[in-house]
Amino acid sequence: MKRTLFLLAAMMMIGPLEAADTIRLNMQSFLGDYPQDADGKWVLTYSADHPSLDMEDFRFTHMTHAMQVQGSDEQGMQYWDGFTLCTNGDDTDYGFAGSSTSWPEHQWGCMAGGGLDSTGSLVKGAPYLVAYWGYNYEEEGVHSLQVDWNDGLTHRPLGIWVCNHPWAYYGIQHDDGFAHSFADNGAQFNLIIHGLDEEGKEAGMPIVYHLAHFHNDDLEISTQWQWVDLRSLGQVNAIYFTMESSDVSGVLGMNTAAFFCLGGMEILEHVDEIPRPAGLTAEPKDENSVLVKWHKVSDAAYYRVYVDSVLVDSTISTSYLFTGLETYTSYRFFAQAVSAYGESSDWGYVAARTLDLTPPTAPEHLRATEVTKYKIVLQWDAGTDNIAVDKYVVYVNGKRYSRPKYTTVSITGLDPATTYQIEVETLDTSGNTSERTALEVSTLSGTEDLEETPVSLKRTVYTMDGRKADGETGKGHVQIVQTGSKTQKQIYY
Repeated sequence: MKRTLFLLAAMMMIGPLEAADTIRLNMQSFLGDYPQDADGKWVLTYSADHPSLDMEDFRFTHMTHAMQVQGSDEQGMQYWDGFTLCTNGDDTDYGFAGSSTSWPEHQWGCMAGGGLDSTGSLVKGAPYLVAYWGYNYEEEGVHSLQVDWNDGLTHRPLGIWVCNHPWAYYGIQHDDGFAHSFADNGAQFNLIIHGLDEEGKEAGMPIVYHLAHFHNDDLEISTQWQWVDLRSLGQVNAIYFTMESSDVSGVLGMNTAAFFCLGGMEILEHVDEIPRPAGLTAEPKDENSVLVKWHKVSDAAYYRVYVDSVLVDSTISTSYLFTGLETYTSYRFFAQAVSAYGESSDWGYVAARTLDLTPPTAPEHLRATEVTKYKIVLQWDAGTDNIAVDKYVVYVNGKRYSRPKYTTVSITGLDPATTYQIEVETLDTSGNTSERTALEVSTLSGTEDLEETPVSLKRTVYTMDGRKADGETGKGHVQIVQTGSKTQKQIYY
């Protein structure tokens, strides 16, 4: 791949800021439109008739859901997600190790103790937004936590004020029935801010902000309002939020309570600029190349293309084949429009991973290490792969039997004196499979032959595939010795 080894500075990603007025979110002026109840939350938080909170220049999503009562047409407990306006500023810990039962009725607080006034000062009783990420309802084009500009134009976000929510904060400090406390280096709870273009597709590289981070044997988690710079998103038509935590379970997803608080937001007034390339798609072509395409920008004379913030090339086309990439590796690809006058746009962005098309090697030295009337125990030498081996797939008479992680398997429930065709293949982390290694093994027929000899000791020798063998034992044989009612087995490798 032709690469210009030039790492762009962060300000090049942000781009020049045009002279424009700042638009600030003023929640205080909308308290009359969104009155609070005794708990300090918007009285219509659980109402399905209000899909958004509109505050002059900003529109915040709001959704409600109800569980259906099994066996009836009635609706049971209601849920909400998105944003709701609150004023109570409660930072009390309502949970404790092993229990979250008190949190649902006390989910309206803020660790800072209140909202921010127009000067950015903390004020008890000042409004703020409690945000809950309903990740179970997140769909393509429908985001639980989305903020739209009411004028429908593009704006450049400057930043937001965020704070930890008490439910998430205390769950990270101690177990609460779902969440686990952070005590290991690398544990983190993140807020991710995404930009959207006019088609509702990702615009700009998402920004990740640590709400909590355990590193250097210490937990960093704030109880104050923190400013998050969003300028690198560039001109966007909307933003939305997602969350992630290192504390997850396979079935339920994120265990940390998916809350945060929003205290303010600033964007710049719309300024006409050359639009960024939109609609970026990435198609991995092979193990070392990815084809990236985007929509034509009418004012563009040409486009600059980047991979992981490094300038790669320029092109007049609306597509570019990135080559020379590492196998099965994730990359971030960018396209930037440049006008005939040298004016450059914000970056269009898409992420993709190259393919892994190389199959693993087959298992070797497949062998039976134990054979009875009803069971066969197999062992083999591990397969190898250019990336990583995931597991093995075992077939019995052509039908898949199991997918063990390790190089052994016990096949049970078999019939006596029956020959089975057993095959094993290697499966890598990309889903590629190796050729199969096969072995025929016969289960034992029983003790009939032993009973024919009226002596106290009877020795029978079998080959590894279950056939009787005459003569002395040696490598590749199994010896069965019966002394009275006691049976012993010896395997010779």
